[in-house]
Amino acid sequence: MTTQALQEQVQRNCAISDANFSGAFSLCGLLLRMRELYKWETGLAPWEEPEHGLILEWVEQREELWQELEGQECETLHLDGDELDPFELDQINDRLSSRNLLYGAGYVLGMKPSFLLAEPVEFQVIAGLRVYTVERELCRDIFATPVMRQGQRIIARRQAMATLLWDVVQEQRPSVRPALDFALSGYGLDTQGLLGRPGERGQAYLHMVAEELRLWVHHEIGEAVEDAFPGDVWHQMVANTCQTLAEVFIRAVKDLLADTHPQGLLSRMAEEDRKPSLGLYLAMMRPLSKMLFPGIFTVFPDFVRNGSWVGVDQARRQAYASGRELAAQLVAIHQTADPFDHPRTVERIIQEVIRPLGIVDGLENEAE
Repeated sequence: MTTQALQEQVQRNCAISDANFSGAFSLCGLLLRMRELYKWETGLAPWEEPEHGLILEWVEQREELWQELEGQECETLHLDGDELDPFELDQINDRLSSRNLLYGAGYVLGMKPSFLLAEPVEFQVIAGLRVYTVERELCRDIFATPVMRQGQRIIARRQAMATLLWDVVQEQRPSVRPALDFALSGYGLDTQGLLGRPGERGQAYLHMVAEELRLWVHHEIGEAVEDAFPGDVWHQMVANTCQTLAEVFIRAVKDLLADTHPQGLLSRMAEEDRKPSLGLYLAMMRPLSKMLFPGIFTVFPDFVRNGSWVGVDQARRQAYASGRELAAQLVAIHQTADPFDHPRTVERIIQEVIRPLGIVDGLENEAE
């Protein structure tokens, strides 16, 4: 089978998934993701904006395609004479290794199937996990996350990271502007220069992307070694609360534990003394994550002044302990829940865990 034939199969599954789950996003969220997908398909750099008329035409065509595909199931892959389930990662990748291709598949927010076909440019083993860095992506769907873990395999995506970071720079939210400016200055960059002359600063920007992506891998490592959700409990919980505020919260707690684990992202930052990375971490935090980890913002001004990681580590430890407590509450509800009454489980999580924290409004914004 040619690479082109494989691409067509994987990209079709991407389109089927997008068709079935596009309604799970808010209108604004969907349009932003469609814009990102268009830029990927047309080869635009993160800082290059699409021509208005062309992207409108593309959106119309894509919506027509989704209407045709909506309701269909993701299809098996025909590879080297075999029919393979699109989630049989090991079998598919065993067949692709000689072609320098890497395949990814899994379920993201809302239990949306997500697929990737890309060309790996780096490989290393960290904490027993196989870490692949990919540059050129041949297939992807509307939901792209910079780093994804699938079993013992971690995929770090430079294109997705470059897009995500650029959106943060371009948005320039006032609440995180000091953290963003601090981070960029550590790489010899500034928002005005990046936005005004992106072509001139492109190489420096991509260097920052590569460095931050290498560090972000440790979020997935922290997640892999965290045991607050034993066995397959976490997967069962997100499946049972799919496309609800409870699912968003469960995922946020898991992310908090991954970041604050002793082998996670923040510990690695401190170990490497990556001061600009802490600024970017704050600048990129979503509203719910801020609510679950307010202590990191409290210690940041002192960190900027003295460069000491002591206060950061104390905040990390406190957040990790808090995350473990929240995880224990969620697991307890899961273990005592009626397996046939998922709406009741969702309601219990909201009333017994989320509402006492006073963050329901922030959670609703996160779900978009």
